[in-house]
Amino acid sequence: MYAILFVFVASMAVFFFLAGFFTPMGIVVGIVASAVSAFVALIMLLILASLFRTRYILTDEELILRTSILIGGSKTIALESVGSVEKTIMPFGIRLFGASFHGGYYYIPGLGRAFLAITNFKDVLLINTDQGNFVITPSNPLGFREAILNRKRNL
Repeated sequence: MYAILFVFVASMAVFFFLAGFFTPMGIVVGIVASAVSAFVALIMLLILASLFRTRYILTDEELILRTSILIGGSKTIALESVGSVEKTIMPFGIRLFGASFHGGYYYIPGLGRAFLAITNFKDVLLINTDQGNFVITPSNPLGFREAILNRKRNL
């Protein structure tokens, strides 16, 4: 979806630039509209790149959610603070900050505030900690869940 939006907005930037020269819109208005569209396209491209750079790193003592600053930046979760790790369906939430369909801070009814770092809608893990709630989507959610719980037991 982000790729399609990027292509659309980037093509609008080119259209406005050319329209400024060949229509009564005027060169200044065309360049300004093109610059604004190019800025929006750049943000879309950064979000798209962020999807491919999202990482869930599990060490002996912590889980690191490596994400873009566009959705709130990286988070470190101490494994000793993890209360539960459950596979679930993608929760409905109200975005507080971040990029839709990728992550950020959300208010989820019945759960409260949560940080989402997602790359798809099917491999969802809900992690409850002393620091708050986190929703992630590792490619093998049940295996990742077991790895977290095993490392937590070994602390």
